[in-house]
Amino acid sequence: MTTIHHTHDTFVRTAMSDLRVAREFFIAHLPQAILNQMDLKHLKLQPRSHINDIRKETIVDILYKTTIAQREAYLYLLVEHQSSPDELMAFRILKYTCNVIDQHLKETGKKSLPLIYPIVIYHAERPYPYSTDIQELVDAPRELVERYFLKPFQLIDLARIDDEDLKRYEWAGVMEFALKHIYARDILPAIKKFVKILHRLDQADGREFVSIVLEYLMARGAIQDKESFYRLINEQVSVDLGEKVMTIAEELRAEGRQKGFMEGIEKGLEQGLEKGLEQGLEQGKLEVAKRLLMEGVEALFVAKVTGLPLAQIEEL
Repeated sequence: MTTIHHTHDTFVRTAMSDLRVAREFFIAHLPQAILNQMDLKHLKLQPRSHINDIRKETIVDILYKTTIAQREAYLYLLVEHQSSPDELMAFRILKYTCNVIDQHLKETGKKSLPLIYPIVIYHAERPYPYSTDIQELVDAPRELVERYFLKPFQLIDLARIDDEDLKRYEWAGVMEFALKHIYARDILPAIKKFVKILHRLDQADGREFVSIVLEYLMARGAIQDKESFYRLINEQVSVDLGEKVMTIAEELRAEGRQKGFMEGIEKGLEQGLEKGLEQGLEQGKLEVAKRLLMEGVEALFVAKVTGLPLAQIEEL
């Protein structure tokens, strides 16, 4: 089978490398709407290394670069050699398309995606029995698939959601509230808006969750008056949680001191290394200068070569 696949691969790749064959093939099979805006005169066969494919799969893959409406685009041709058709071919095409786009972005540095038009040549003994529509592979109600699958993603922009709206769903709202206000210069005023909800969640067997929220706010948020924060939790959420918050605060301070200590060591080592390199370089220049002077080279030339001050060379 490997030999057969290799023979198919060689034949198709050799034939389609002839751009006369490729142009005529695309003219015969591409939709007219694409042909009307495509520049087939400047069709370019891409190196095989540009195709991020899984070589174990029994396909021929050939990539052409062209322009559609004067913008870069690609034609991606796959030839299926498998004797039994692949029911997941539509999904494989999606993967290959994403790979081509990823490679294009890496090579060009662009932030816009090229149009990729994939074509599959299938030449087994039996007609291809499966759908070419990836939506039909999704195991969900058809109306939901058509409406939501591979459509624009849903964006939850917390900056545009009012705090009062976040309060409608207390558990998720508290999490979103923490994320929304975490970069505030002082997060305490925002916490005061949600402190009653924190109390209710704590009473509703949610102490562990409330602790996680408060730990996040303390670790990443800015609290200008920490004593007021501790008092707020102790008086309006729970005494037990207030004690836990104090413990968390002490742990965070200890971690901060340890981090500062380690950063100080690393900085000291880095500065020491830099200083050592500078001293070594300076010593090397002096050695070169001495050797040149011993060979009778003029001091001005030695100063120019080594970059050392002329006065220092004269002293040597």
